[in-house]
Amino acid sequence: MAAELKLSVVIATYRRCEVLRETLTRLAAQSLPAERFEVVVVDDGSPDDTPRMVEALRGTLPFALRFLRHENRGPGYTENVGIRAAAHDLVLLMADDIWAHPRMLEEHLATHARYPAVHVGVLGGVSQSPRLPPTVLHRHWDPFQYQRFHHGEELDGVHFMACNISVKRSFLLKHGLFLERHGAAHEDIELGYRLRERGLRLVYNANASAEHHHAETLDGICQRAYERGRNFDLLLGTMPASFALPLYKIMDRAAGWRACLGMLPRELPRAVLFNGLTVPYLWRPLLDAAERHPLARMFASSAAYRGVAGHYLRAGIRTLGPLPLAPRRVPAT
Repeated sequence: MAAELKLSVVIATYRRCEVLRETLTRLAAQSLPAERFEVVVVDDGSPDDTPRMVEALRGTLPFALRFLRHENRGPGYTENVGIRAAAHDLVLLMADDIWAHPRMLEEHLATHARYPAVHVGVLGGVSQSPRLPPTVLHRHWDPFQYQRFHHGEELDGVHFMACNISVKRSFLLKHGLFLERHGAAHEDIELGYRLRERGLRLVYNANASAEHHHAETLDGICQRAYERGRNFDLLLGTMPASFALPLYKIMDRAAGWRACLGMLPRELPRAVLFNGLTVPYLWRPLLDAAERHPLARMFASSAAYRGVAGHYLRAGIRTLGPLPLAPRRVPAT
């Protein structure tokens, strides 16, 4: 059966021309024969040279490559265009800054051959690229933290991370696609929750691996965390607060007292260390200085960067006012 399976790789992209070039070039080096997969690049109205780059690269690649483009509509709309356009029932959703290791596609197909049920998807491993600039931040920052998963583990469908995940297209078309709210965040987790309610399960294959090549700054991390907080209503339009808030380790009355008690041992020290005084006046200057001074570098850690990002996430959530206890519908546009 594995020899018969074919795959559509869907890459939604926006303003990542040179990174996308390497993403496509890496796919040309896959162990999976080129006739077994296609690549559908969907451009969300990039203002850079993405269209010309893809067109110039097309003739040099061994696999079938299609390029679709529309005016800027946001990530959810762009992903949905690619899913609908895919020629094969197995669809791999892959971010434009994910650089595949040579066996990534073959491992996805092999796992689907072992788990042919329509409700089973495959989450592939992602680690930070060693080719990122050698900053202190890059040494410690890992936005995905896939090390918490174990190879072969079956995961809850809410872990739907659309950077390296393959699912049956028929299951998506039947049970739901991404919300199409412009500029939103959390759209993959939100979709994962809806699909888990329809039976989605994910098998984690650490060998279906890739590198994440996204150069970060501390300012960028904090800004995106704040925007994710401001867009938290996207999640609360679908899932109850008692599920969403513990998932993000947010203590709030809407999470329920049992969940808050369970989070208290972790969240109380976090609130003391990372708050409205310590983050802007201690941690931000300290982590900025870590790029230049060895003494400040001693205080840089993954926990410190996550604590700062978590502070801005919570600050964004507070702009929403009192959180609802029950899901409320969020407009798709």
